Amino acid sequence: MRPLIMVGAGRGSLPRIVAEAAAARGRPLSGYVEFGDNPEPPTTPLERLGDAALLDDPAFLAGVDLVVAVQGAARRPLALQLLQAQASLPPLAHPAATISTTATLGAGTVVSAGAIVQSDARIGRFCLLNTAASIDHDNSVGDFVSIAPGVHAAGYVTIEDEAFVGLGAVIINGVTVGAGATVGAGAVVTRNVPAGATVVGNPARVLPPKT
Repeated sequence: MRPLIMVGAGRGSLPRIVAEAAAARGRPLSGYVEFGDNPEPPTTPLERLGDAALLDDPAFLAGVDLVVAVQGAARRPLALQLLQAQASLPPLAHPAATISTTATLGAGTVVSAGAIVQSDARIGRFCLLNTAASIDHDNSVGDFVSIAPGVHAAGYVTIEDEAFVGLGAVIINGVTVGAGATVGAGAVVTRNVPAGATVVGNPARVLPPKT
């Protein structure tokens, strides 16, 4: 089995989630690669293997599995760079998550403890499913989607690329959340959310664009 290496570090939540999930699966991280303008060591003791230059080295990429722990705007271009370089980017799910045998997880997706992915749900690439989020049967989740803790998406929900669903939000059956949309914390989504829109409240309503 190839070493599992984390790209990115720092003191945010994602590097810790990644390190803990890997250790709990019995495949602890073998080190980390610094990435970004102000790299910091992770809170979990790990060997520093080098900086972002390693990610341009085909010999390095051929010998490792990578998990991207970079958050924010840098996550997508880095992930696409690594895909283009044919890096190995397996999904990582904490063993305390429940993943149906008929569900699929895309490359680079990270699933936290307590999350549930039900039958025939399809989760795209480089998604983040946080603590105790539930993605029910026949959901379709695009790439680079962030699902906050305690979110509940009922059956046949579609969440398109780069959407963000905030803490404790609820999405009813059959609703589509458009690409790049934001669902506010605690929102109850009862109708489709347009691409790029922000919705809040119960029932969720679209906020007017900022002027």
